[in-house]
Amino acid sequence: MRRQRITACLFVVFLCMVFTNCPLAGEPSHAIAYFGNAKYSRDFPHFEYVNPDAPKGGKMSIAVIGTFNNLHPFVDKGVAAQGININQMLIYDRLMNYSEDELYTAYGNLAEIAEVSDDRRWAEFTLREGIYWHDGVPLTVEDVVWTFNTIKDIGSVGWKQSLREVDSIEQTGPRSFKFHFSEDAPKTLMLVLDQADFWPLPKHYWKDRKFDATTLDPPLGSGPYRITTVDPGHKIVYERVDDYWGRDLNVNVGHYNFDELEFIYFLDKNVVIQAHKAHVFDFRWEGDSKSWATSYDFEGYRRGLFKKDMRQMKIPYGMNWGIIFNTRHEKFSDVRVREALALIYNFEWCNRVLWYDQNKRNISYFMGSDMAAAGLPSPAEMALLEPYREQIPERVFTDEYSLPENDPFGPNRESLIRAAALLEEAGWTVSDFERVNRRTGEPLTIDFMARSVEEERLLMPYVDNLERMGIDARVRRIESSQAINRLRKYDYEAIVNDFWQNSIPLHWLIRSYFLSQNVERPNMENFAGISNPAVDFLTEEAIAAGSEESLATIGRALDRILLWSFYTVPGGYPLGRRLVYWDRFGYPEPTPDLKTAGWHEIWWFDEEKSARVDEGIAALESK
Repeated sequence: MRRQRITACLFVVFLCMVFTNCPLAGEPSHAIAYFGNAKYSRDFPHFEYVNPDAPKGGKMSIAVIGTFNNLHPFVDKGVAAQGININQMLIYDRLMNYSEDELYTAYGNLAEIAEVSDDRRWAEFTLREGIYWHDGVPLTVEDVVWTFNTIKDIGSVGWKQSLREVDSIEQTGPRSFKFHFSEDAPKTLMLVLDQADFWPLPKHYWKDRKFDATTLDPPLGSGPYRITTVDPGHKIVYERVDDYWGRDLNVNVGHYNFDELEFIYFLDKNVVIQAHKAHVFDFRWEGDSKSWATSYDFEGYRRGLFKKDMRQMKIPYGMNWGIIFNTRHEKFSDVRVREALALIYNFEWCNRVLWYDQNKRNISYFMGSDMAAAGLPSPAEMALLEPYREQIPERVFTDEYSLPENDPFGPNRESLIRAAALLEEAGWTVSDFERVNRRTGEPLTIDFMARSVEEERLLMPYVDNLERMGIDARVRRIESSQAINRLRKYDYEAIVNDFWQNSIPLHWLIRSYFLSQNVERPNMENFAGISNPAVDFLTEEAIAAGSEESLATIGRALDRILLWSFYTVPGGYPLGRRLVYWDRFGYPEPTPDLKTAGWHEIWWFDEEKSARVDEGIAALESK
């Protein structure tokens, strides 16, 4: 096995040499591009996809389903509020900002310059002059060093994981500092870009506060917004900072145009829709295709005051809305059982009835990217897979992954017959109309944990099919706080969840998803309990890939193993992003090259449009 691993490693090195010569970073630069050169020069005035003359002012009110009880996202406690969580930080600034019209390139924000050593053992950043916190105190290297050490010491598991490959941080000058990477860390630009995404926190603010506890006191930040109103579990309001240090910086020009961003929380989807039509809030991303198709045909929409806007964007979907079985439970450990469970699901019927034919079947963990497997393995993929032949399903080498296309108007009879045969082969037989283990007599039961009405709707037809096969299946809807705690401890049998992917695999995320070491570690996202040496190897090689070509080759090989292991019943991904909003806003002309709609970042409040909407609403209410 050791010889096989060496062979695979040497092949990946060969791929890197053939595809890219593995160029190492050179001189200090204003930008870091994952592959190739940055699109924008050092003195670029603004990103091409923004309106540099967008007016400042107005308010956007956004609906959120759920609740929150924490304004400190760097601890593993509570539920962080919208706008201050790992996906969105309105009050903090990162070292570098990412463009939305490139594969993966970061440009200087807090840091004006980045430099990487030739051997990629360290990355040095130099802070800009004149950057400061909202209280006017300068943001310094001391804040950066303190934040790093504090998170490494007492931060959340997830944030610690993001810094796992950084051994230490060193101040190298009045405004400069180095991240020193560990010996075994893959020396890739992803490692550097992960640090470019670093969010410094104010040392002086936290000096007399408990860092490892939740809080509802608005923290001190440095970013374009500050928190002004907090109604726990109901509402949080952000106010644009007039004297924000970065307001005229090229990476921020055309951004952050609203004076206020208000997030209003609801617990019920139907209430959200009715509140939206009653203009309680302005904007929402509609994730439910049924609601998109049926819930917005009202007078405001018919009069052109309310918009439904489907945006095509250049984003990978990963494995979107899959049904994941927790293989930590013995009954899901047999791949034949998992394949049978995948065959029982009738996607085509669900797409017609539940999603109004607005989804496509997801057949990849990297859907929408070049890492998605197609056809049979290429010779390059075979070289990666061969050393692990004994640890992965044989069909990875011989068959193109596919799922049966079922009748959207009837039962998926042929798929059910094949599923029954697989269950019998795995030792689960039918006795008195009940699926039981042939050896122990134990019935096959599945307890699905649902966190929303949409998940319940997806699961109920599936449960009906499972019961036809003699499987005792039930759906239990759990409120969000309890569900989060159970996810953190892997306390569930089956869930609906995404394997979300970025344009370039984020190392901390795909490790959290796929690595064996995260099967028992709490607070990670290996929801399926994946433990396979081939998956471990290819995950690390994907992180270390030196070119787009080599990344695609490695990703496709990894995708095949994951697919043929049937950890997930693939769901569907949407034809586009569905936005619903009162027509109060202006926005740059949308293009399919963008990775996001940028609704709260690059949209703006249009006074003329808003006045027209207000007049229209008043006219409707006067009837």
